[in-house]
Amino acid sequence: MYYVGVDIAKRAHVIGAVDERGKAACRAMQFDNSGEGFGRCVEWLEGLAGEPDDVLVGMEATGHYWMALFSHLVAAGYRACVINPSQVRAVRKLKGLERVKNDRVDAGLIAETLRIGQYDPSRLADDRVQSLRVLTRYHQSIKGDVAEAKTQLTCILDAYFPEYERLFSDPMCESSLALLELAPLPADLARRRTSTVARTLREASRGRLGDARADEVMAAARASVGHRIGSEAASMQARSLVRTIEFLQKEADKVAAQVSALLHEVEPLVLTIPGVGEVTGAQIVAEIGDVSRFPNAKALVRYAGLDSSVSQSGEFDSGGGPISKGGDPYLRRAVWLAANRAWQYDPRLNEFYRKKRSEGKPHRVAVTAVARKLCHIVYAVMRDHEEYDPDR
Repeated sequence: MYYVGVDIAKRAHVIGAVDERGKAACRAMQFDNSGEGFGRCVEWLEGLAGEPDDVLVGMEATGHYWMALFSHLVAAGYRACVINPSQVRAVRKLKGLERVKNDRVDAGLIAETLRIGQYDPSRLADDRVQSLRVLTRYHQSIKGDVAEAKTQLTCILDAYFPEYERLFSDPMCESSLALLELAPLPADLARRRTSTVARTLREASRGRLGDARADEVMAAARASVGHRIGSEAASMQARSLVRTIEFLQKEADKVAAQVSALLHEVEPLVLTIPGVGEVTGAQIVAEIGDVSRFPNAKALVRYAGLDSSVSQSGEFDSGGGPISKGGDPYLRRAVWLAANRAWQYDPRLNEFYRKKRSEGKPHRVAVTAVARKLCHIVYAVMRDHEEYDPDR
């Protein structure tokens, strides 16, 4: 049996191998991330062992660059798996190679990680699940960009129009954004008629706001203590940020609609779990993929990085430390967000949350404990293809 490690990079990979005793089986080789390079890789593997069953290939989860090679090797009949980089770092430390870093050494360390069994089975998702994964990650990215743009806009208002935040319960609501696009700063409002401001608010709020709010806005602008230096440039930036926010929100809505449609095709039963909405549910399903690759719910908890770290020596036992955070960060985030709602709606999870709080656990730690339980629930629903039943 030969254990093969591939050090993944954007343009070229390096492949190396060890035998069952951990000895280098042959000289490592670099090959391009291309069809010709993949052909050289397969030829190298054929020279290493006559049968694909005598080889196990591993590669680190480095961005998305591993996916093409993984697919090619599986199609060629080889067993392949993806290794968490933290496991390779542990083997590097075990070998005393913390200060040694090059592609050939890394390929050997990945092979050695395979040999000692520090990996989980891997497989590529089918088309719909992969589409769901791409879209949910993209949706999360868009929402992050929206949050960043809102932060920048808030900073401008705090400096140039500090009274503005008191005019709206949510300064980033649709009505407020419409007003900010029209006249974001006191100097801009001074050049507008109150009737124009009132009409803008009335149209954006569908009649809920109008003359009274316009009068408040104009009065606040006249009495504003915000500084005026560079206000013309700040006004231009504010308007640009408003347009960016509105565009990104529309794009996020389009992506969310497509995510919802895909989720109802792939695994709609997760929506029967309290606290699991369509976007978080879709991300949970997308990141898990085929649930049968996990032997039990504990393995799913570990994959999400929600398992507790251990600190124990002699008679000292911390009773479980912080979560390991060694798994899929997208899955961990989605499960935690769902748990933060689930404990409020599911009586049994609420009871469990209250129990943790009564033990002196802070809110975040109690929600993390709920998230671990939620992993068990998700695992059961996806494994059994049945709706969530709290009495089971």
